[in-house]
Amino acid sequence: MVRMRNSMRLVRSKRLKIARQSIFSEINAASAAVWRECCDLMDLYQWKRGYGHAHQDFYIGEDCEGWMDKNLSKSQPLHSQSIQAVRASYFKSWLSYSVLKKTGSIKKPKPPNKKKKYRTTHWKKSAIRFYESGLLGKRVLLSMGAGRPRLDIKLPKNFNMSTNHLIATIELVYDYGQWELHFTYYESIEKPESGKGVIGVDLGEIHPMVCFDGEDAMIFNGRYIRSLYRLRNKVLAGFNSAISQCKRHSKRWWKLTRRKWKRIRRIDNQIKDGLHKHTRKLMDECELRGIGTIVVGNLTGIRDNIDYGKKSNQKLHQWPFAKLVNMITYKAKALGIKVKHINEAYTSQTCPKCGNRKKPNKREYKCNCGFTYHRDGVGAINIRQKYLGCLGVPVAVHMAAPQGFRLEVPVALS
Repeated sequence: MVRMRNSMRLVRSKRLKIARQSIFSEINAASAAVWRECCDLMDLYQWKRGYGHAHQDFYIGEDCEGWMDKNLSKSQPLHSQSIQAVRASYFKSWLSYSVLKKTGSIKKPKPPNKKKKYRTTHWKKSAIRFYESGLLGKRVLLSMGAGRPRLDIKLPKNFNMSTNHLIATIELVYDYGQWELHFTYYESIEKPESGKGVIGVDLGEIHPMVCFDGEDAMIFNGRYIRSLYRLRNKVLAGFNSAISQCKRHSKRWWKLTRRKWKRIRRIDNQIKDGLHKHTRKLMDECELRGIGTIVVGNLTGIRDNIDYGKKSNQKLHQWPFAKLVNMITYKAKALGIKVKHINEAYTSQTCPKCGNRKKPNKREYKCNCGFTYHRDGVGAINIRQKYLGCLGVPVAVHMAAPQGFRLEVPVALS
């Protein structure tokens, strides 16, 4: 997000399912070929300068990106800006890798040298053209390499052509058997006025979010989302068992594989819908309560070296806390609300009344001083207190019971 004086620019995205064309696979294969060429050129760059290939000593000079841009093959079927987008993504991945190596936030990070057969293709605004006619309907034309015809893709009748000038990029994505166009919009809006309140958010696996704004605690129930993850695991296990008995790439193998990913995609959409509804409800409550800052516990590396048993490990590794944080962040910025991250160490163990530490073993936190409250509510209280610099300062002894927000489970009609 780029802020201006009285307005700010929001980045929004939209996904659109499209009909398959045989050239799509060729285009994304060409993007993967550019990535592989970048990997080879990086090795050549290192070898010419006498640097070793041990990744801890890997070096990227200031001239490396420009040198690689000049040496990339120009005979690709892709538009020149699509090739540049792959190269820019390659260097961005190396930058992220170097940051991870320096900070040590992830143990043994993998460098971006994996060579794939297919990769998402990216078009910038200058390579995008829309048109509409009574005979052909709504269509988008995406420029290709020199001497090649533009990629012609039909758009649905309800596609909003009035926002075409806001589209900055388009990506061609293959997602579990379905081809999609991902649109990126730049939209300028008036800068909203933010409140002054502070709310602490404790992220959890059972309850996705538990919040405290200084007066009330709110619990967002996540059992419906957990049930969807259990269903997803069962569906995957069932299909994988049947697929393993088929000859690879046989007619039945492909039939079961398509059915599997169609079913998984539906469950993933249900999970995403539930997360969106929870975060939307949180934003509505923040607006209603005049919240200007959302404080979220930093969970980076929480799943490193965990071993709580097979079932518990599976639940923790499927815990979508990063998706929740991303949703909270971009929705809060659209409302002018700041999002802060702090270390949440001992926030679920510290008593908000007396400041003593005690590790709870059940859903209720019970301290020897007589304080009793929901354990995740205690975490949200202390996250807020820690951000305000008053962790250990007693809060109200008698607090109201937390408010609960539960998702409405859709019922199939008979």
